[in-house]
Amino acid sequence: MSRAQPALDAPALPTFLRYVGASTLGLLALTSAAVVDGLMVGKWLGADALAAVNLLIPLWILLFGSVLMLAIGASVVAGHYLGAGRRDAASGVFSASVCLALVFGLTVTVLGLTFGDGLLRWLAVPEPLQPLVKPYFQLLLLGQAPQSVAVVLYYFLRVAGEPQRASRALVLGALVNILLDVLGLAVLGWGLRAAAGATVAAQLTQCLVLLHLLYSGRTSLRLRPGWLSWRRLIAFCGNGFSEFLNEVSAGVVLFVLHWLLALTGGVAAVSGFALIHYALLLNVMLACAVAEVVHVLTSQNLGAGQPVRARRFRDYGLGLAATQGLLLWTLVFLGGPALSDWFFEGSAADYAARFWPVIAPVFLLTGLNLVLSAWCTGCRQPRRSALLALARSLVLPLVFLALLFPWRDQVSFLWALPLAELLTLGLALGMLADKASIRRLLPLRQ
Repeated sequence: MSRAQPALDAPALPTFLRYVGASTLGLLALTSAAVVDGLMVGKWLGADALAAVNLLIPLWILLFGSVLMLAIGASVVAGHYLGAGRRDAASGVFSASVCLALVFGLTVTVLGLTFGDGLLRWLAVPEPLQPLVKPYFQLLLLGQAPQSVAVVLYYFLRVAGEPQRASRALVLGALVNILLDVLGLAVLGWGLRAAAGATVAAQLTQCLVLLHLLYSGRTSLRLRPGWLSWRRLIAFCGNGFSEFLNEVSAGVVLFVLHWLLALTGGVAAVSGFALIHYALLLNVMLACAVAEVVHVLTSQNLGAGQPVRARRFRDYGLGLAATQGLLLWTLVFLGGPALSDWFFEGSAADYAARFWPVIAPVFLLTGLNLVLSAWCTGCRQPRRSALLALARSLVLPLVFLALLFPWRDQVSFLWALPLAELLTLGLALGMLADKASIRRLLPLRQ
């Protein structure tokens, strides 16, 4: 049996849980590394260094979202080919995607090093912080090519039946990042360059381990010379456009929220929301772990002409998303205020305690919306997937923020987030309730 066959032939529930376990491990590794980075920089280098790191986040979100769009969109197509037994076609898509990711990463590095001063001004980095930000920024640019390639390798190896080993590569990279951060920042006191060097070392580690996994002979994908047409590559990216929207829109909404919180409550309100933001990030990563498995297994089973099994994986995803959402909602609703008192002192803790009950419904709804969006992605329906992603992560939050902010003395404008998730869920369920729409979703479009 080939390595890709368990997704098609093995018992459905154990297969689903195995994929989810590997996906959760990998995504939590990425999330924990980012959070630990921020905490370490803030603890050992101070507020200015932490500000320097955070001011670059919108750019990294944009770049990561672009690569994610290619990786997920093209890997879904490769999953269809693998499900249909067309390994050469899947390897062609894979090879073209790796080449494009490498070109993208190198282009970003060259442009960033050439026009770095202009980019820092575009990101609104204050003049006094630029001497601190610039060397950190330049070092991080050197890791864009290996990071772009690693993201593509990770998603394709998952489709090819290696979710656990691919996730372990991400975990190894996260550990390298954390250990080098501790060594460079806490022990040697090398400053922000040490933090950037640790990140680049982690990206190189992940890329090299994933390449070793590819060439170990255990996967059905191979790098082959040749390019696909630009039109086909753009079409593949379109299939992953919803993930691009999720990444970029989250950054836009977070920026707006910080701006409104600063207007109404100052630094204390922004600080109080920081703890909620970390919890929301964890929630999204757990939900994405389930959603990614749904689109991987859906794409392969539809490619193999097994729509009933594909729907079964979708239903498993919805059930798990609902279960973990209910658990997180309960923990947040009951334990959020106590956590705020332990983490903060003074007015920041008061703000955080007031925010938790408002934000709690988001934990209940996010997973369901992401799984339904992933179902559309796996069915190669990028317009539907992009519509759901755009609604929940950008349009509806901004609309509700605009509507609620004038009434902020009567009701918290943070209700915009759960209201956006609730309305998006209604839109998604309306799509699935349309029987004709369901029939259009299931057949594989050649």
